[in-house]
Amino acid sequence: MPTRPKKCKGEGGADATRRHTGLTDILEWAGKVSGIDDDVRASFCEGDAAKMLSIARYWIGSSGNTLPRLESWQVMHPLPYREAITEDVYGDLFKDVGRNEEGVQCYFSARAARLGDSPVLAFDSTTISTYSENQSEARRGFNKDGDGLNTIKLLTLYSVKACEPIAFSKQPCNIPDVISIENTLTQLKCLNLEKPLIVTDNGYYSQKNMMEFALRNVKFLTLVDPSIVWVRETVGALRATPGGYVQHLSVRPVHLRSDFA
Repeated sequence: MPTRPKKCKGEGGADATRRHTGLTDILEWAGKVSGIDDDVRASFCEGDAAKMLSIARYWIGSSGNTLPRLESWQVMHPLPYREAITEDVYGDLFKDVGRNEEGVQCYFSARAARLGDSPVLAFDSTTISTYSENQSEARRGFNKDGDGLNTIKLLTLYSVKACEPIAFSKQPCNIPDVISIENTLTQLKCLNLEKPLIVTDNGYYSQKNMMEFALRNVKFLTLVDPSIVWVRETVGALRATPGGYVQHLSVRPVHLRSDFA
Protein backbone atom coordinates (compact mmCIF):
# COMPACT_ATOMS: atom_id res chain seq x y z
CA MET A 1 0.00 0.00 0.00
CA PRO A 2 1.31 3.53 -0.77
CA THR A 3 2.60 5.37 2.28
CA ARG A 4 3.71 8.88 3.06
CA PRO A 5 7.35 9.76 2.31
CA LYS A 6 9.68 9.04 5.17
CA LYS A 7 10.74 12.03 7.22
CA CYS A 8 14.38 12.89 7.29
CA LYS A 9 16.23 12.43 10.54
CA GLY A 10 15.79 15.42 12.78
CA GLU A 11 12.33 16.39 11.56
CA GLY A 12 10.72 14.96 14.67
CA GLY A 13 8.17 12.18 15.05
CA ALA A 14 8.09 9.00 17.10
CA ASP A 15 10.81 6.40 16.78
CA ALA A 16 9.71 3.12 15.19
CA THR A 17 10.71 -0.20 16.62
CA ARG A 18 10.79 -3.57 14.93
CA ARG A 19 10.16 -6.98 16.45
CA HIS A 20 9.57 -10.53 15.29
CA THR A 21 6.05 -11.87 15.82
CA GLY A 22 5.16 -15.54 15.75
CA LEU A 23 2.00 -17.62 15.62
CA THR A 24 1.43 -17.71 19.37
CA ASP A 25 1.80 -13.91 19.58
CA ILE A 26 -0.93 -13.47 16.97
CA LEU A 27 -3.25 -15.93 18.72
CA GLU A 28 -2.65 -14.21 22.06
CA TRP A 29 -3.50 -10.85 20.49
CA ALA A 30 -6.68 -12.29 18.91
CA GLY A 31 -7.76 -13.74 22.25
CA LYS A 32 -7.35 -10.40 24.00
CA VAL A 33 -8.96 -8.22 21.32
CA SER A 34 -11.97 -10.53 20.89
CA GLY A 35 -12.48 -10.85 24.64
CA ILE A 36 -12.46 -14.65 24.39
CA ASP A 37 -9.58 -15.01 26.84
CA ASP A 38 -11.31 -12.83 29.44
CA ASP A 39 -14.66 -14.62 29.01
CA VAL A 40 -13.11 -18.07 29.38
CA ARG A 41 -11.19 -17.03 32.50
CA ALA A 42 -14.33 -15.44 33.98
CA SER A 43 -16.36 -18.62 33.42
CA PHE A 44 -13.92 -21.31 34.57
CA CYS A 45 -11.19 -21.70 37.16
CA GLU A 46 -7.78 -20.40 36.12
CA GLY A 47 -6.27 -23.86 35.60
CA ASP A 48 -9.07 -25.12 33.36
CA ALA A 49 -9.22 -21.81 31.49
CA ALA A 50 -5.48 -21.89 30.75
CA LYS A 51 -5.73 -25.48 29.50
CA MET A 52 -8.70 -24.73 27.23
CA LEU A 53 -7.05 -21.66 25.72
CA SER A 54 -3.86 -23.65 25.16
CA ILE A 55 -5.67 -26.51 23.42
CA ALA A 56 -7.64 -24.07 21.27
CA ARG A 57 -4.44 -22.33 20.14
CA TYR A 58 -2.79 -25.67 19.44
CA TRP A 59 -5.67 -26.79 17.23
CA ILE A 60 -5.64 -23.50 15.31
CA GLY A 61 -1.88 -23.38 15.01
CA SER A 62 -1.48 -27.02 13.97
CA SER A 63 -4.49 -27.16 11.61
CA GLY A 64 -6.33 -29.56 13.90
CA ASN A 65 -3.63 -32.08 14.76
CA THR A 66 -4.50 -34.80 17.27
CA LEU A 67 -4.01 -34.03 20.95
CA PRO A 68 -1.31 -36.65 21.66
CA ARG A 69 1.06 -34.39 19.68
CA LEU A 70 0.30 -31.36 21.85
CA GLU A 71 2.91 -32.10 24.52
CA SER A 72 5.78 -32.03 22.01
CA TRP A 73 4.28 -28.98 20.22
CA GLN A 74 4.36 -27.12 23.55
CA VAL A 75 8.15 -27.28 23.65
CA MET A 76 8.51 -24.72 20.84
CA HIS A 77 5.28 -22.78 21.35
CA PRO A 78 4.60 -20.93 24.63
CA LEU A 79 1.00 -21.39 25.76
CA PRO A 80 -1.13 -20.02 28.64
CA TYR A 81 -0.79 -23.35 30.50
CA ARG A 82 2.91 -23.67 31.30
CA GLU A 83 2.94 -27.29 32.44
CA ALA A 84 2.92 -30.25 30.04
CA ILE A 85 -0.58 -31.04 28.71
CA THR A 86 -0.44 -34.82 28.70
CA GLU A 87 -3.18 -37.28 27.77
CA ASP A 88 -4.22 -37.53 31.42
CA VAL A 89 -4.36 -33.74 31.75
CA TYR A 90 -6.65 -33.07 28.79
CA GLY A 91 -8.66 -36.22 29.53
CA ASP A 92 -9.48 -34.94 33.03
CA LEU A 93 -10.14 -31.46 31.62
CA PHE A 94 -12.78 -32.70 29.18
CA LYS A 95 -14.52 -34.67 31.92
CA ASP A 96 -14.59 -31.68 34.27
CA VAL A 97 -15.73 -29.17 31.66
CA GLY A 98 -18.34 -31.57 30.32
CA ARG A 99 -19.94 -31.70 33.78
CA ASN A 100 -19.61 -27.95 34.37
CA GLU A 101 -22.78 -26.76 32.61
CA GLU A 102 -22.83 -23.60 34.73
CA GLY A 103 -19.43 -22.58 33.39
CA VAL A 104 -20.44 -23.35 29.81
CA GLN A 105 -23.61 -21.26 30.01
CA CYS A 106 -21.70 -18.47 31.77
CA TYR A 107 -19.30 -18.35 28.83
CA PHE A 108 -22.15 -18.25 26.30
CA SER A 109 -23.78 -15.39 28.23
CA ALA A 110 -20.49 -13.50 28.34
CA ARG A 111 -20.10 -13.82 24.56
CA ALA A 112 -23.71 -12.74 23.99
CA ALA A 113 -23.18 -9.68 26.21
CA ARG A 114 -20.58 -8.43 23.71
CA LEU A 115 -23.00 -8.44 20.75
CA GLY A 116 -24.37 -4.97 21.39
CA ASP A 117 -27.75 -3.69 20.19
CA SER A 118 -29.73 -5.35 17.37
CA PRO A 119 -27.43 -8.35 16.89
CA VAL A 120 -27.58 -10.51 13.76
CA LEU A 121 -27.09 -14.21 14.45
CA ALA A 122 -26.56 -17.08 12.04
CA PHE A 123 -28.04 -20.40 13.14
CA ASP A 124 -26.42 -23.54 11.75
CA SER A 125 -27.02 -27.22 12.35
CA THR A 126 -25.04 -30.20 11.21
CA THR A 127 -24.64 -33.86 12.11
CA ILE A 128 -21.53 -35.41 13.65
CA SER A 129 -20.95 -39.14 13.31
CA THR A 130 -19.65 -41.03 16.32
CA TYR A 131 -18.53 -44.54 17.21
CA SER A 132 -19.02 -43.81 20.91
CA GLU A 133 -21.66 -45.66 22.87
CA ASN A 134 -21.46 -43.16 25.74
CA GLN A 135 -22.95 -40.15 23.98
CA SER A 136 -26.55 -39.81 25.13
CA GLU A 137 -27.43 -37.56 22.16
CA ALA A 138 -26.17 -40.05 19.56
CA ARG A 139 -29.13 -41.60 17.75
CA ARG A 140 -30.11 -43.16 14.48
CA GLY A 141 -31.54 -40.53 12.17
CA PHE A 142 -30.44 -38.16 9.45
CA ASN A 143 -26.75 -38.67 8.71
CA LYS A 144 -25.12 -36.00 6.56
CA ASP A 145 -22.07 -38.17 5.85
CA GLY A 146 -24.13 -41.27 5.08
CA ASP A 147 -21.68 -43.54 6.92
CA GLY A 148 -24.34 -45.52 8.81
CA LEU A 149 -23.14 -44.40 12.26
CA ASN A 150 -25.13 -42.86 15.06
CA THR A 151 -25.06 -39.09 14.83
CA ILE A 152 -25.39 -36.02 17.04
CA LYS A 153 -27.03 -32.82 15.85
CA LEU A 154 -24.76 -29.86 16.62
CA LEU A 155 -26.53 -26.48 16.74
CA THR A 156 -24.37 -23.36 16.63
CA LEU A 157 -25.20 -19.67 16.91
CA TYR A 158 -22.82 -17.30 15.12
CA SER A 159 -22.49 -13.54 15.34
CA VAL A 160 -22.61 -12.24 11.77
CA LYS A 161 -20.91 -8.98 12.75
CA ALA A 162 -18.10 -10.52 14.79
CA CYS A 163 -17.80 -13.61 12.52
CA GLU A 164 -17.45 -15.95 15.49
CA PRO A 165 -19.58 -18.54 17.31
CA ILE A 166 -21.56 -17.37 20.34
CA ALA A 167 -23.13 -20.56 21.68
CA PHE A 168 -23.75 -24.18 20.75
CA SER A 169 -25.76 -27.14 21.93
CA LYS A 170 -26.05 -30.84 21.14
CA GLN A 171 -29.31 -32.62 20.41
CA PRO A 172 -30.31 -36.09 19.19
CA CYS A 173 -30.22 -36.18 15.40
CA ASN A 174 -33.74 -37.58 15.16
CA ILE A 175 -35.25 -34.33 16.48
CA PRO A 176 -37.13 -32.47 13.69
CA ASP A 177 -35.82 -29.10 12.51
CA VAL A 178 -38.82 -27.26 13.92
CA ILE A 179 -38.10 -28.51 17.44
CA SER A 180 -34.41 -27.68 17.01
CA ILE A 181 -35.36 -24.12 16.13
CA GLU A 182 -37.67 -23.92 19.12
CA ASN A 183 -34.87 -25.14 21.40
CA THR A 184 -32.56 -22.54 19.93
CA LEU A 185 -35.07 -19.76 20.55
CA THR A 186 -35.31 -20.91 24.16
CA GLN A 187 -31.54 -20.68 24.43
CA LEU A 188 -31.66 -17.13 23.06
CA LYS A 189 -33.95 -16.15 25.94
CA CYS A 190 -31.37 -17.51 28.37
CA LEU A 191 -28.73 -15.31 26.69
CA ASN A 192 -30.91 -12.20 27.19
CA LEU A 193 -31.08 -11.46 23.47
CA GLU A 194 -34.27 -9.56 22.69
CA LYS A 195 -35.78 -10.31 19.29
CA PRO A 196 -32.57 -10.91 17.31
CA LEU A 197 -32.62 -11.27 13.54
CA ILE A 198 -32.01 -14.98 12.87
CA VAL A 199 -30.17 -15.79 9.63
CA THR A 200 -30.52 -19.35 8.30
CA ASP A 201 -29.26 -21.13 5.20
CA ASN A 202 -31.42 -22.94 2.65
CA GLY A 203 -31.63 -26.00 4.89
CA TYR A 204 -34.48 -24.28 6.76
CA TYR A 205 -36.58 -22.89 3.91
CA SER A 206 -39.60 -25.17 4.42
CA GLN A 207 -42.94 -23.41 4.80
CA LYS A 208 -43.54 -25.15 8.12
CA ASN A 209 -40.27 -23.87 9.56
CA MET A 210 -41.01 -20.33 8.41
CA MET A 211 -44.43 -20.51 10.06
CA GLU A 212 -42.76 -21.53 13.32
CA PHE A 213 -40.69 -18.34 13.16
CA ALA A 214 -43.75 -16.24 12.35
CA LEU A 215 -45.88 -17.70 15.13
CA ARG A 216 -43.14 -16.85 17.65
CA ASN A 217 -42.67 -13.29 16.34
CA VAL A 218 -39.04 -13.92 15.40
CA LYS A 219 -37.32 -11.81 12.75
CA PHE A 220 -35.56 -14.01 10.19
CA LEU A 221 -33.59 -13.89 6.96
CA THR A 222 -33.32 -17.11 4.98
CA LEU A 223 -32.11 -18.33 1.60
CA VAL A 224 -34.69 -20.20 -0.47
CA ASP A 225 -34.92 -21.85 -3.88
CA PRO A 226 -37.34 -19.89 -6.13
CA SER A 227 -38.40 -23.10 -7.87
CA ILE A 228 -40.36 -24.16 -4.76
CA VAL A 229 -44.06 -23.75 -5.48
CA TRP A 230 -45.07 -21.88 -2.32
CA VAL A 231 -42.09 -19.53 -2.62
CA ARG A 232 -42.88 -18.69 -6.25
CA GLU A 233 -46.56 -18.15 -5.45
CA THR A 234 -45.78 -15.91 -2.48
CA VAL A 235 -43.24 -13.82 -4.36
CA GLY A 236 -45.56 -13.56 -7.35
CA ALA A 237 -48.42 -12.33 -5.18
CA LEU A 238 -46.20 -9.68 -3.59
CA ARG A 239 -44.93 -8.54 -6.96
CA ALA A 240 -48.50 -8.09 -8.19
CA THR A 241 -49.56 -5.86 -5.28
CA PRO A 242 -49.29 -2.04 -5.53
CA GLY A 243 -45.95 -0.99 -4.16
CA GLY A 244 -44.72 -4.57 -3.99
CA TYR A 245 -41.01 -4.70 -3.28
CA VAL A 246 -40.28 -7.76 -5.42
CA GLN A 247 -39.10 -6.52 -8.82
CA HIS A 248 -37.29 -9.51 -10.26
CA LEU A 249 -37.29 -13.27 -9.75
CA SER A 250 -34.60 -15.29 -11.48
CA VAL A 251 -33.41 -18.88 -11.26
CA ARG A 252 -30.97 -17.87 -8.56
CA PRO A 253 -31.82 -18.38 -4.87
CA VAL A 254 -33.70 -15.50 -3.28
CA HIS A 255 -33.81 -14.19 0.26
CA LEU A 256 -36.99 -14.09 2.29
CA ARG A 257 -37.05 -11.70 5.18
CA SER A 258 -39.73 -11.19 7.79
CA ASP A 259 -39.70 -8.41 10.38
CA PHE A 260 -42.20 -8.46 13.20
CA ALA A 261 -42.87 -5.61 15.57
